[in-house]
Amino acid sequence: MVEKNDPTDEFASWKDVAYSNMVQNEALLRLLIQKGIITKEEFEEESETVHQIMQDQMAK
Repeated sequence: MVEKNDPTDEFASWKDVAYSNMVQNEALLRLLIQKGIITKEEFEEESETVHQIMQDQMAK
């Protein structure tokens, strides 16, 4: 995450945190695919599995 230089802004907004996480996750995913560690299809399948598990847990 890009650090802010304003000392009065101690905490990043949730929007900044979410954006930073998204960028970092995308970068990590691209590296894993480029290095042949996983395929895009494997990632998509696992993402769907995790999504479904989380949806099921939230419904309880």
